[in-house]
Amino acid sequence: MTEGILELAIHRPPAAVSSASASAWETTAGSIVHRPFRYLERVGSAFTAFQLYIIAVGMTFIPLLLGALLSPLSLTTPSPTHRLPFLCDWNVLFMFLVSFPCLVILTVTDYRYLGAALKSIESDGTIVIAQSDYNRLNKRWRGLFKIVNITGQVLGIIVGGLMAYFNFVVYSKPSVGFWIADDGHLLPVGFVFLYCIFLFFAVVPVYIGRNIAMSLFFKDIVAHAELHMLPLHPDKCGGLRPVGRLGLRNQYALTMLGLNIVLLVVISRIYLPMADVTGLIVAAIVAYLVLGPVVFMGPLLPFRSGMLRNKSQLMSEVAQRLRVELDRLREQLRSGSISKKDEELIERLRKIGAVIDELPVWPFDAGTLRKFLTAYVIPVASGAAIPVAKMLFHLAD
Repeated sequence: MTEGILELAIHRPPAAVSSASASAWETTAGSIVHRPFRYLERVGSAFTAFQLYIIAVGMTFIPLLLGALLSPLSLTTPSPTHRLPFLCDWNVLFMFLVSFPCLVILTVTDYRYLGAALKSIESDGTIVIAQSDYNRLNKRWRGLFKIVNITGQVLGIIVGGLMAYFNFVVYSKPSVGFWIADDGHLLPVGFVFLYCIFLFFAVVPVYIGRNIAMSLFFKDIVAHAELHMLPLHPDKCGGLRPVGRLGLRNQYALTMLGLNIVLLVVISRIYLPMADVTGLIVAAIVAYLVLGPVVFMGPLLPFRSGMLRNKSQLMSEVAQRLRVELDRLREQLRSGSISKKDEELIERLRKIGAVIDELPVWPFDAGTLRKFLTAYVIPVASGAAIPVAKMLFHLAD
């Protein structure tokens, strides 16, 4: 019986492993963003991250650059009426050479990482889903994700349109001196810029909505699956580190957006003091500080509750067995018939309890946490460095 408990603590084999593959979870129904790439994947031509990057740049930065080249304004030299040339606009350059391509890559490939993470923990036996539960969950969430995807796309059109209009109102004023307009009239490149802004902010609600849905999806899976943590798993997360990496992946996208906020502040203060973007900057900073921990922790919280429950159950089973053995030994103390085997049994149970006590209660290790904190702090530290640098320059003068 002791050997059975040890086996239970180290790796409890599932009673009935689902025959369903975790990669078969359907989360892209109704998504225009995913549809062409899923089709190509089905015919054996899946896009790589580099190809997706080229597509994203080709949809935004290349038309923007061509429009700027054809513009009558200088690309690099400021003037009294046009304070910010195109190639000096680090915010826009970073947005459409880094942030938008990263956002597209992370959005288009999220279902792959979701399927790979679930398949990994399923193949290790860390999580077990019965076939009937799998069929029911897959059918339910296929419909829910379809609603989420369609709703995100509708919201994306609305948000993208509002942000394009906001940029038009702020940057087309003659007093601002932005490179998209001349004397209060949009240049052709200005229309391209508004299209790019629309596209950028149209994808953001889709990405955010899908991440919120994935957190709820994980919660439903944990509620209907059996969780079997592995105390000695090499990933130091009980076999659940693939889920922790999903949270880290979300933070990388937010970090890119955070850096864009910092660049927007820098550009506005240096080149466009007449542009009133204070409200947008404050809202973006507050959103970043709040969303950072949320996008990282969101997918992890459902598994934390399952990990705590699994750990408590294992500890309870060992404690009950230990109580039985101690009661038996107390009876034997009167006759003095405690053997070496009895001592070894108690020591073995104690060691099993120590192993279970070391089980993690978060699906990430110290390395993943350090990467999250680094990614989260970079935009904050960059933003804080701006007033410090200005103060130092002021003192130097």
